[in-house]
Amino acid sequence: MLIRNALHILVLLLIVSCTTETTDTMEDALSVATEIGLRNVNSLEPGLILGGQPTVEQLAALEDAGVHNFISLRPEAEDGAGWEESYTDGKNITFARLPISGAGSLTKENVETFARLLSERNGETTVLYCASGNRVGAMLALKSFWVDGIDAETSFNLGVKSGMTSLAAAVGEMLGIEPPF
Repeated sequence: MLIRNALHILVLLLIVSCTTETTDTMEDALSVATEIGLRNVNSLEPGLILGGQPTVEQLAALEDAGVHNFISLRPEAEDGAGWEESYTDGKNITFARLPISGAGSLTKENVETFARLLSERNGETTVLYCASGNRVGAMLALKSFWVDGIDAETSFNLGVKSGMTSLAAAVGEMLGIEPPF
């Protein structure tokens, strides 16, 4: 009985220490993202930092803060993008690129791929970005509606809070929401 209680306490301590480490990493990373001027930095859920394209220096600072997961929604050929693969190669960084080039790329197939990429984070702090946050917000809105089954208005508002701007009309139409947005 004493051994069983000791094991339960040990398991609880391990769970708490892992949770605290993830929370600390998230708080540190969010603080660093703000300090280094990551464009439109935002966080609406634990472990997920949203924003615009990081520079090499900003990505390195986030890595130093404990972030090892990055998801880009920018096509590799887009101005300012495309360097991340070579930068992260051979490092303890997971990098994924899902090229979203505009409203035409906002498909159910891409949203399902996006949902899979987010689920593969395994609770680790992740930076999700595009050029400004617009595509990030659009994809989060569509994922909320199509994958998570959240109502259209709540999903749309999530997109706006996450950085969606110029794609709002296209997303609103896909969600069946009437203008004005």
